[in-house]
Amino acid sequence: MIKTLLRGMPVILLLLSLSSGVNAATGDTAPMPTVVPGSVPILGQYWALIIGIDDYQHQAIPTLNTAVQDATGVREVLIEKYGFQKQRVIELINGEATRRNIESSLYHLGKGAGPEDSVFIYYAGHGQYNDDQSLGWWVPVEGEPQQPGTFISNAIIREYVSAMKAKHVYLVADSCFSGTLFAATRSMPRLNDKFFSKLYADKSRWGLTSGGTEPVADQGKDGHSIFAYHFLKVLKDNTDPYLVPSHISDTVGPLVARNSNQLPRSEPLQGTGDEGGQFVFQLAVLEPPSAVIDELDDEIRRAEETLMALEVSEKQDKQDKLRALQARIAKKEQMLTLETNVLPEDIAMPITEAMARSYTVPEQQLPLEIIGEDSASMVLVPAGEFPMGSTMVGEREKPIHDVYLDAFYIDAYEQTTARYAKFLDATHREEPKEWKPGGLFSTATWKQYGDRPIIGVSWVDADAYCRWAGRRLPTEAEWEKAARGNDGLTYPWGKESPTNQHAHFAKSRWSGYGSLMSVGDHEAGKSPYGAYDMAGNVWEWVADWYDEGYYANSPERNPPGPPHGQRRVLRGGAWNAPALSIRGAYRESRTPEYQFNHIGFRCAKDAN
Repeated sequence: MIKTLLRGMPVILLLLSLSSGVNAATGDTAPMPTVVPGSVPILGQYWALIIGIDDYQHQAIPTLNTAVQDATGVREVLIEKYGFQKQRVIELINGEATRRNIESSLYHLGKGAGPEDSVFIYYAGHGQYNDDQSLGWWVPVEGEPQQPGTFISNAIIREYVSAMKAKHVYLVADSCFSGTLFAATRSMPRLNDKFFSKLYADKSRWGLTSGGTEPVADQGKDGHSIFAYHFLKVLKDNTDPYLVPSHISDTVGPLVARNSNQLPRSEPLQGTGDEGGQFVFQLAVLEPPSAVIDELDDEIRRAEETLMALEVSEKQDKQDKLRALQARIAKKEQMLTLETNVLPEDIAMPITEAMARSYTVPEQQLPLEIIGEDSASMVLVPAGEFPMGSTMVGEREKPIHDVYLDAFYIDAYEQTTARYAKFLDATHREEPKEWKPGGLFSTATWKQYGDRPIIGVSWVDADAYCRWAGRRLPTEAEWEKAARGNDGLTYPWGKESPTNQHAHFAKSRWSGYGSLMSVGDHEAGKSPYGAYDMAGNVWEWVADWYDEGYYANSPERNPPGPPHGQRRVLRGGAWNAPALSIRGAYRESRTPEYQFNHIGFRCAKDAN
C-alpha cells in the first residue's frame, strides 16, 4: 500500500564557477559578483538544477503553496550572493518539471560536469513512500496517485548522482519521506582554511533533507516552508568566505526541530561514491563603487553606439528598399520592350498581368557555394519548409511549427579573428573588449589565432561587420534551418548524442583564445547544407529580437522576428555549454550590447 501524497522533497543541484568573478552570459546590467579572497584552492565550475512544483496536472494531487517560491528563492540567493552563473542553472518550474525533463537534466548535468566541478540539486514538490518506508519517490508534475511507475524513485536519483564525474554533489531535500536517500552520518566541527581545503580536496556526495520518513510542512514563514525559510536565511546571513553542508545543518536542524514536528538530516548519500569531502560554497561580493561607475559608463557608450547603429540601419534599409523598387521597375520596363519574345497566347493578356511577371533565378541554377565580399565561403540553403521548434525545454522552443523560407546563403564557418582584423583596419571601429592589449586576445598575437572564431563582439558589432561585408545577420529561422535541415534534426549531424568528434562543448575552464577550436575542425558535426560549428565553439548572434512566445504567432513564410524587444537571440551553444544547449532548436538571448568570451557570429544573404 502506498501512503497519501504530501509535501515533496526539494532537491537542488548546483554547479558553479568560483574560479572566475565574471557573471558569464547573463546580460544583466547589475554589478557582477567576485569571490571573496581566501586560501582554499577551489577549481572547476558550479552547476544547478532547481525544481519547484505547486500545480500538479492530476486533480487528485493537492496543490502546494510554497514549493515554487522556495525554489526561486534558492536560485536567487545562489546567483546574487554566491556568484552562480545563470547559464549553468537549469530551472524546471511547474509544467516544465516532467519526469522526462528532470531525468534528462540530471543526465546532461552528469555529462557536462567535469572532475573538478561541483553540483547542487534542489527539488520542491510532493514526495511518496511505501508501507515499510524502504522506498521513496519524487512526484513529477504529471505523476498519478497510487501509480509509482509515474514517479522518480530515490534509487534512480542516487544512480544519476553516482554516475556524475563531478567532485562534489550536494542534494538539499525539503520533502516528505526522504530518509531512504542516506547512508551513515558524519558530523563536522567549525574548521579553518586548512580543513576547508581538505574537505574540498576529497570527493563528496552529501545530502540535507527537511526530515526523515515523516511528513513535512508546506507552510512556514514569509511564503516559504519552515525548512526552506531557515535554509535560505543561513545562505543570506552568511558572511564567512566559505560555507559547507555540515555548518548549514548545524544551524538549520535545531531551528526547524524547535518550530515543527520534523527533524532535518544531513548525511552522505547512500551508495553514490562519497569519500569524506564536502561541497564548499564560496561567498561573492559586489564590485567596488568605482567599478560600478566604470560599468555604467560602458553601458552608456554601448547604448549610444546601439542608437547610432539603428539610425544607420534605418537609413540603409530605406536605401535598400529604393534600390529594390528601382530594379523592379527596370525589369518591368525591359519586359514591355521585349515584344518579340511574347508568345501568341500571351498577346491577349491584360497589360497589368504581363507587368506583374517578375524574373527570379531558377533555384536549380543557384551555385551550392559562393564566396562573400570578405572572401568567406558561403553555402546554399534551398527554399522550402522545415519544422521549427521543439518540445524538449520549457516554453521557449514551443510550439513546433512549419516555416517556409526562400533560398539564402549562410557562412560555412563562424567569422574568424583574421577577417575581423581586416574589418577593424578598414573601418577603424573600436576593438572588441577581449581584443585589447592585456585582454584575452591582443593585436600583437591575433595572427596566432587567425582561424579561431572572433569573440567579445556585441550584436551591434556583428551587425556592423555583416553590413560592411555586403551581407546581414541570419534571421533566427534561417539559422535554425541551416543547422537542422528540412527534417528538424536534433543536432546538425542528426540525433546522435554529441561527442568531441562532433563539437567543441562542455569545457569547464577558459585559458585564452587557445580554448577555442579552429573553425571547421569538426567534419563530423557539419550541418546537412555543409555549415560547420553550428553546435558549440561560440554562441552566434542572429538578427531577431527575442520573444519567448513569438513562435505561437510567427508568420508561416520568412518570419522576420518580433518588431522590437530588449534582448537579441543567440544560437548554437559554446565551448562551455552542456549538450542540451547546443541542440539546433535551443534559444538563448542577451542584450544587444553584451560581450563575452563565448559569443561570435556568422553572416547570411538572400540567394536571389
